[in-house]
Amino acid sequence: MTKAQAFLVKGVNAPFKLADVELDEPLENEVLVKITACGLCHTDFLIPAGIFPSPYPCTVGHEGSGTVLSVGSAVKSVQKGDSVLLSFAHCGECGYCKEGKVAACKEFYERNFGRVRNPSAGARPVGKIVGDGTEVHGTFFGQSSLASHCLVVESSVVKVPSSTDLSLFAPFGCGLQSGAGAVLNLFQPKRDETIVIFGLGAVGFGAFWAAVHLGIKTIVVVDLLQSRLSLASSQGATHTFLGSSASLVADIHAATGGMGAHYAVECTGVARVLRSAWEAVRNGGKVCSVGNPGPGVAPPFDINDQVNTSKSWCGLVEGDSNPPEFIPRLMKLHANGEFPVETISKVYPVAEFDKAVEDMKKGEVIKPIISFV
Repeated sequence: MTKAQAFLVKGVNAPFKLADVELDEPLENEVLVKITACGLCHTDFLIPAGIFPSPYPCTVGHEGSGTVLSVGSAVKSVQKGDSVLLSFAHCGECGYCKEGKVAACKEFYERNFGRVRNPSAGARPVGKIVGDGTEVHGTFFGQSSLASHCLVVESSVVKVPSSTDLSLFAPFGCGLQSGAGAVLNLFQPKRDETIVIFGLGAVGFGAFWAAVHLGIKTIVVVDLLQSRLSLASSQGATHTFLGSSASLVADIHAATGGMGAHYAVECTGVARVLRSAWEAVRNGGKVCSVGNPGPGVAPPFDINDQVNTSKSWCGLVEGDSNPPEFIPRLMKLHANGEFPVETISKVYPVAEFDKAVEDMKKGEVIKPIISFV
């Protein structure tokens, strides 16, 4: 058993509480990681909100980083002492995984939201609360890294150089790669095309920095906070608009030659924002939803409109990335000064977790990172 401290959620609408837990030994496909840092993502808060079903009590966190303490008998990609970043889980066996399209894994939901550790263990708890022995469920996105230590499935582990700043790069495992992948992996726009990004959270900045990297001629960004628009403007956005503007769609059309953008990345998961994205692209344009409102929300446009305008809309999970390949690519961009994650992030000690959450909800920080060291 490994003693750890973890932020637990004990039920729907229950607050995060730091608790002492004892973790089981790693299963054959798992890695025990001492967590250095974990980025906070809005998806973590969908679990206490009850938007996605979950067993309780449980741990979340899916933008972790740390050092390997031990590995299961079947683990081959890392060993004790390795520095790692953590990302989403996949089965490794289905046709999509074998094609290298791991974000399209047939078991994506089960492995990331269903907390499946492996086919034989299923969603077995990862440990117990010290004192009362209540079982604790982990394996959120294959990791549950909002803790001092966690059991991570091997498919969620990305080995990185020992010199890596693990606090700085922790958020690369989800939000940033999701946004960047929409541009670099899905759209792959040409330099003379136009793109509009709705929502400048970590996902939106990931998409924005990817567009700047590609040298896209016209990059439009939309957000409700002027501070975020100003930051994007200083980093290469050609046009910035407040999402609350009554003339938003008309302004985007004017900024893109009167026709609308070739591409739109919707990063908020809000249906009315998706409608604006749909209206902001030209006939034949493409809209991608990266933000997720949770189950039961229908897209706010009809098939007739879609057919007659020849527009395309799709969803995209985790940027259609293969983390062991894509995360190092983003790290290289950062080394070249093109992916400045430090301009949107702030590190908080464990004792300031509640402040980090409050600052995130107020919009005072875009990407809070909880440090466990």
